[in-house]
Amino acid sequence: MAWKHKYEEMLKRAYKLLPKSTTSDSRFELPKFHGRLQGNKTILTNFHQISSHIRRDINHLFKFMVRELATTGEIKNNSVIFNGKFAPTMLNTKLDKYVKEFVLCDQCNKPDTELIKEKDITFKRCEACGAKHSVRTIN
Repeated sequence: MAWKHKYEEMLKRAYKLLPKSTTSDSRFELPKFHGRLQGNKTILTNFHQISSHIRRDINHLFKFMVRELATTGEIKNNSVIFNGKFAPTMLNTKLDKYVKEFVLCDQCNKPDTELIKEKDITFKRCEACGAKHSVRTIN
């Protein structure tokens, strides 16, 4: 029965190597941007909360939004200001695109991912299933 002993050792080792499972079984709900127009500027008041909710650096999300909207802007206090008038539906569509590309796992579709950089390549690594996929770099 030496094989049974080796099997149990291998099984214990495999369980140690598995990624930590997520504690939440709830469905991921993406909050929507809230803001207002002020002259020719769009001011988003919950940008920080959204970047925190999706567990991404505010600067990364900001750079993505600036490029997607083809505008300029700034992070000021607790708000983000974009130059130009943008409808909430357009902003939330861009946020959905960001989440699909940089947050949700390509394998299991869970939001339990992190962005890691190896050499010059950025990867999205899933903490739930262990999958790792490259993503484009936003400079």
